[in-house]
Amino acid sequence: MKTILEDKKLTICLEGRIDTSNAPAVEEEIFAALKKAPGAAVAVDAADLAYISSAGLRVLLKLKKQMSAPLPVANVSPEVYEIFETTGFT
Repeated sequence: MKTILEDKKLTICLEGRIDTSNAPAVEEEIFAALKKAPGAAVAVDAADLAYISSAGLRVLLKLKKQMSAPLPVANVSPEVYEIFETTGFT
């Protein structure tokens, strides 16, 4: 995972697979990035995300609950979008 902070906008770029084996580490990285960019608008770029399990979805849900603004998720592959749609994340 990488993050980009530009013009008070924090973009979280998800990569590979997010599942039970790495979701806690991804969550830790996301919230560490948020602490380094207080007040920044947050967006998620899923261009390089191949798969997300329920554990990864919980991380995104926790992130969304912390935000006071919408949490846009861009560049979602059809496979990942299907997971989002099936679980009600759309």
